[in-house]
Amino acid sequence: MTEATVTTSRAWLPYFSCPSKSQRLAEAEGRIFSALGIRYLARLIQIPFKNTEISTVTVNCEQPSPKTAYPIVLVHGFGAGVALWGSAIKRLAQFQTVHAFDLPGFGRSSRPKFSTDPETAETEMIDSIEQWRDKMNLEKMNLVGHSFGGYLATSYALKYPGRVENLVLADPWGFNEMDPEIMPKLTSRQKSIFWVVQQFNPLAVLRLVGGYGPTLMKRLRPDLALKYSEDVYDYIYLANSKNPTGEVVFKCLSENLGWAKQPMSKRFHALDNTVPVTFIHGERSWIDWKMTRTMFGELDHVESHVMESAGHHVYADDADKFAELVIGSLKEGKTKKGPTVIIAEDDVVTPL
Repeated sequence: MTEATVTTSRAWLPYFSCPSKSQRLAEAEGRIFSALGIRYLARLIQIPFKNTEISTVTVNCEQPSPKTAYPIVLVHGFGAGVALWGSAIKRLAQFQTVHAFDLPGFGRSSRPKFSTDPETAETEMIDSIEQWRDKMNLEKMNLVGHSFGGYLATSYALKYPGRVENLVLADPWGFNEMDPEIMPKLTSRQKSIFWVVQQFNPLAVLRLVGGYGPTLMKRLRPDLALKYSEDVYDYIYLANSKNPTGEVVFKCLSENLGWAKQPMSKRFHALDNTVPVTFIHGERSWIDWKMTRTMFGELDHVESHVMESAGHHVYADDADKFAELVIGSLKEGKTKKGPTVIIAEDDVVTPL
């Protein structure tokens, strides 16, 4: 285990100057947390899988709630990293210690080469999470996963249910099966374009434009500046500018228009029903939360919430409400889950 020193006061430097991308990424991460007033510990946790280092951020809770005995562990989505959890971390850490880590192949973590076989690649990824948990000496976790991270968190819980106290899925990717009517509706031209796009990794264009990456991100996603500081564009570019081995895993696990090859709709019912599960969807998200409710809404250990004010990035669109829902789901002894609840903008959810 090595300590990572984070510098937040360094002035912005042009992309052609001497600091490495790794150093600039650490600085961008630090500036995002600093802007939020978060005091945190950054570490590189080495795991056995190909001597991979997992970049980990910890924010300790000074007075953890007795009803949430285990720490909250955050698993980010595709193309993201620990810093994008910033606002949620700040609020969640008021109730319990929070750990957030960059998945192998993403962010500041190492870029190990994964198998090209989908089943093996998924196993390597979730076993990396288990090795990280072991190195962190965590008996159990309140596991919170967003998007692709939600898919991986569910896969982890399927294999290691005894290590998961609660599973919270924030607008998870990879649950629904692909609609068989989509592909036949595409024109020949659309199918040709789609075929060409599939030959490349999803974020290849971001790397291709080099130092113009942050500018491209800003043009494509001007809304991100409203959720974070302007440093978010540097952060996302730098987090995805290195060898994209995690990106390759995502591509390996998905097919066609980004649907999962092995959707959780076919696997979720095998999850140990002693693991309470909470879905938190954004009503304005592209994820079909109604389908998720249809598939799992009758299970006693599952509850679902839909945040009216949020899109796909529920944890950033309304960090206060998201944190309230997460903390509310961590009550010990909670077995029977309620129906899907629509959380309107003026509703109040009482934490613990």
